[in-house]
Amino acid sequence: MAVGYGDARISIGRTMVGRVAVTKVTAVSALTPRIRLDLAWTLGQFVGLGHGDPPKDYLLIDFGGELRLGADDLFVGTLVRDRSRRPLRSFDYVDTQVASVALDLGCHRLERIEEHRAGAALNLSMHLWTRIEMGGETTDAQVEKITFKVPRDDWLAALGALTGEQTDLLEIRYDLVYAARYKASLKEIRLSREAADRGDFNRAVLQARKAVSLMEESVKAATGEDLRTALTDRIDERHANLYGGIVKRAKDMGNFTAHRPQAREYTRVEALFAVRLATITLEAVAGLLAT
Repeated sequence: MAVGYGDARISIGRTMVGRVAVTKVTAVSALTPRIRLDLAWTLGQFVGLGHGDPPKDYLLIDFGGELRLGADDLFVGTLVRDRSRRPLRSFDYVDTQVASVALDLGCHRLERIEEHRAGAALNLSMHLWTRIEMGGETTDAQVEKITFKVPRDDWLAALGALTGEQTDLLEIRYDLVYAARYKASLKEIRLSREAADRGDFNRAVLQARKAVSLMEESVKAATGEDLRTALTDRIDERHANLYGGIVKRAKDMGNFTAHRPQAREYTRVEALFAVRLATITLEAVAGLLAT
């Protein structure tokens, strides 16, 4: 059978009867972040240790388990069977059956996973329990621990579906009612968030800076004025200077990287700060100019 991300043996007593592999991770449509882990089960017949004992069929009635993170074996959450609940049957030939487990992550667990991953592949381990019946009786069945690595690109695909373009990893929703007019800036925000997810934190800060700069250019093109003047025309000068200062600081983080190659490497928390600050800045400025 294909091992996918990783696989392990299934045994009844001291006898190996099959293997199970983790083959895919996907996002599940739900109210809170949820992932599905597809499992490929290859279940052979049970051959006893006694001479002349005929092979026996059995049923995998149910399964579940725990997911743990990294070399430290940190508990992530409880795995429950997902979708179909039908039993899986053993065969006297090689056949793979797919049955999945799901895990509710919640916003804080997802953020902790991303902190631990730090832009690399995701190292996990799975501890499964099974209920296998043979001849109408529950057997002494065990599954080895499955240690596996989810490639970065596979995890990013699931992560993108989990978070969406307008929800960050802490599930702070940005409706962006006004900022929608700055399409070029919003594209840079999306690229900035993707860079942060990849672990390219300096690039994330640069893209966030570019998003704010493009917004300023759009204001100039639409009004013929610089941003502070355009804001002063609509609100008082004191607050126009305040918001102008926020815009300047939103760009300053990226200025260090853009103009000083020897500058220090940004951390993930700083990259996410730059993304969020740029996003909020776009919405605030757009809303003020719409009044």
